[in-house]
Amino acid sequence: MSTPTPNDDMKALRALMAVEPPRELGDRVRRQARGELEAASAGSWLTTATRAWTRVGLPAALAVTVVLYLSWAVTSASALYR
Repeated sequence: MSTPTPNDDMKALRALMAVEPPRELGDRVRRQARGELEAASAGSWLTTATRAWTRVGLPAALAVTVVLYLSWAVTSASALYR
């Protein structure tokens, strides 16, 4: 008896028929997921503040940091050539 190779296992998996979940299950999961998303997005002031920080504050802080670093780097490099 030969040992099955990984390719044989993959071929056996491909040969299996796909099992579709019942439509009611898909609808129930979709409703529950949307409910969870709505509950999470309609949160407290902390949720709003976190969303504002991640969408506006953090990218702005990162851009300012990069500009300041580049300014410092150029100034330092030009001071070395004087």
